[in-house]
Amino acid sequence: MVGPPPESWAIEPELTRTFDIAPGLWSLRLPLPWHTITHVNAYAIERDDGIVLVDCGSAGDASNRDALEAALGQAGFAIEDVRVLVGTHTHSDHVGLAAWVIERSGAEFWMHPDTGHFYDGTREPARIAAARERRSRQEGVPEDLLELYADVREETDGVLAATSPDHPLAGGVTFTSKLGDWEVVETPGHCPTHVCLVQRDRNLIILGDLVAVAFAPWFDYGYSADPVAEYLESLDAIEALGPFALALPGHGRPISDLPEAIALHRRGVAERLEQTLAAVAAGPTGAYELTHRVFGDIDDHAAVWKMTELFAYLKHLRRAGEIARDEAADGTFSYRVVG
Repeated sequence: MVGPPPESWAIEPELTRTFDIAPGLWSLRLPLPWHTITHVNAYAIERDDGIVLVDCGSAGDASNRDALEAALGQAGFAIEDVRVLVGTHTHSDHVGLAAWVIERSGAEFWMHPDTGHFYDGTREPARIAAARERRSRQEGVPEDLLELYADVREETDGVLAATSPDHPLAGGVTFTSKLGDWEVVETPGHCPTHVCLVQRDRNLIILGDLVAVAFAPWFDYGYSADPVAEYLESLDAIEALGPFALALPGHGRPISDLPEAIALHRRGVAERLEQTLAAVAAGPTGAYELTHRVFGDIDDHAAVWKMTELFAYLKHLRRAGEIARDEAADGTFSYRVVG
């Protein structure tokens, strides 16, 4: 359940910023149209014949293309200099412009192939909208809000096309740059396609949306057995590869103390699981009511995203045997503490 799109996909390209991270490595801060997520970080990595571009920002409006061109220009490059486009994961703010970048540059597209978690909505919007509406009704969403919860416009408008990779990423795959080779590490949890990119010679890591300076989680739901467990395992895997001199997230500033940031995210997940369990213990009900018990007074749009996050916690607690889900005769769900 991805949630409703922004009011407008238009952004202000003049807010774009480019930062030198290391010789041959630039962070491209691209504005986003979301109220709660103001920007996404793409990365330009120099190679002998041009650049590797890691992520490329959202689609939805021509101003997003202008922002990417402006950011590359500040680093001394153009779209036509992109030789390889790498997607850290298949979400609109990271690969929305992939089709345009590839068309303009002729770049190869490297990304994890398990893209159904997002592209199903792009390719089959009616089916996914119907599935979301059905599940939302089962979870107690009021009839007048079902259209909001069934919305698929992020998948249809936030990306130009369901662009499949021509170089599927898997753990251990590498690509070259002037800084040396970058190694792919699979880190699912945030979503099934998520990867991190490690440059061992300089102790650098591009994190995608695995970790940021603040705990603001998102878990795609319905495409893996336990997104929360996967996420915690991915945190363990990245921490074991360190230490890193610098970690480069998909949102927010660079992270100099990655172990501290990882600990923050572990604590955040543990607290959300505790809050979810307490909400269920307050009395059996569906995920709609539980979302408001856990997250308090939130608006209808935010509640869609938060219910998706809550689904992941409920699934994790069910698999751990701490809660159970019951289905009533009318098909509605309720959750209860076991024992």
